[in-house]
Amino acid sequence: MAEVLPDLDPLIELLGVDRRVVVLVGLGFARDHDAEQHVEGGDWARRGNLEALLTDPAAFWEFYLPLATEIAARTPSAGHTAIAQLQRAGVIWKVIAQSADRLLTKAGVQDVVEVHGNVVSSRCDRCGERYGIPEVEVLIASSPDGVPRCTTDGCGYPVRPSGTLWGETLPEEPVRRAWALAAEADTFVVCDSSLRTTPVSLLPSVPLTRGIPLAIVGRTATQYDRYATVIQAPAEPVMVALAARLAPGT
Repeated sequence: MAEVLPDLDPLIELLGVDRRVVVLVGLGFARDHDAEQHVEGGDWARRGNLEALLTDPAAFWEFYLPLATEIAARTPSAGHTAIAQLQRAGVIWKVIAQSADRLLTKAGVQDVVEVHGNVVSSRCDRCGERYGIPEVEVLIASSPDGVPRCTTDGCGYPVRPSGTLWGETLPEEPVRRAWALAAEADTFVVCDSSLRTTPVSLLPSVPLTRGIPLAIVGRTATQYDRYATVIQAPAEPVMVALAARLAPGT
C-alpha cells in the first residue's frame, strides 16, 4: 500500500524559488528500521571499529570486506533518484550525506558532501593512494597475513577504509564543508536523521541562529522539532512526491 503523506505544501513553500536549499540526508533514508539499527550498532560497532583495524587488521578485513562488497553492489532507490531530480531542477542546491554507501552519487546527485566518508573505497594514509573494493580483494588475496598493503613503489603501508570507523573522528574537510553549507543555506532540510551524534547533530543550529527556515522530514523526533517545519513521514516517499510535483521530467 502506498504511503499516505501529510500535506507537503508547508515544505514546498520553504523550498521557494531561487533559494539555496541544503539537504542533510541521514542514515535512515531509504532504509527500514532494522537496517538503520544494524548500521548504528551491533557488529559494525564491535568488529568494524578503529581498535579492531589497529590491533587485528586481518580479522577486521575478514569482517569488513564482504560487507563493503555488498554495499558497493547496491543500486539507488527511488528516493535517491528523486533527490537527483530535484537538484537538476534547481530545487535542491547542495546535499550532505551521513550514509557512506555512495548511492546518492550513483543516482546522479552532484558534489555530495560525505561527512562519514565512504565504504566503497580504501586509502593509504602514508602516500594517499586510493583503492577500489576489487583492488583491495586482490591485495588481501596476495598478502601472506591477510592485510592489504599499498603497492606504490617504496610504500607498502597497510591500507584502510576511506569511511569513518567506530571510535574515530569524522574527516575534517567534509565536516568543514558541511558547516560552510549550513551557514550559506537559505533553507535547511533534514531527511531521516536522528540528529543524535555530534558534530552533525549541531548543523541545524547554524541556520537557526541566522533566522533561516529549518524543515525536519522523518518519523524520529529530534531536539529541533519545536523550531522547524516538521513533516512526520519517511523522507523517501516525501522526496519522490516532491520530485513529481516540482521536477517532473528531469
